[in-house]
Amino acid sequence: MIMTRTGTRTGTLLALAAAGAVLLSLAPAEAASGRLRVRGEQGVVAGGAANGNAWVRGRTHRQNADGSRTAASGGAIRLGNGATAARAATTTVQPDGSAAHSGGFAASGAKGTVTSSGSATRAADGTMAGSRQTSVTAANGNSYQGTVAYDPATGLARSGGCRDASGAAIACPSR
Repeated sequence: MIMTRTGTRTGTLLALAAAGAVLLSLAPAEAASGRLRVRGEQGVVAGGAANGNAWVRGRTHRQNADGSRTAASGGAIRLGNGATAARAATTTVQPDGSAAHSGGFAASGAKGTVTSSGSATRAADGTMAGSRQTSVTAANGNSYQGTVAYDPATGLARSGGCRDASGAAIACPSR
């Protein structure tokens, strides 16, 4: 295990990027067992590799000049079979209690791909709103695109649909 200290958020984020690039670029046969952990004043980054799989994750937080606080986190994994996945999120809370959050993830493997991202807000009075967009494509080319949104004035709304590999609308499969 390697540990270093840095006093800047930039140092932590650069370490995350470097660790991720190294770990995720290794071919499965080259990925030696091991772990890496880097700590900074405002965050931590960790990664590892074993049995052809590699992962990296990190988180940071800081006090902003306007008095708000921001936290961010992310992670990625690459499996020996070629599948990959990653996620990231950021939350900022203002001094008045209002907040904003955004995040997303993506994954890809032999059975297809999925991406999803969304955001949510909380006003100082506690009122909340948010939305999420999701896209899924199966290995056969069939896909789903959908959105879920919540607004206190209109309530919950869902929309979406499925298409075959040629782009023609099809019925979405049931569970």
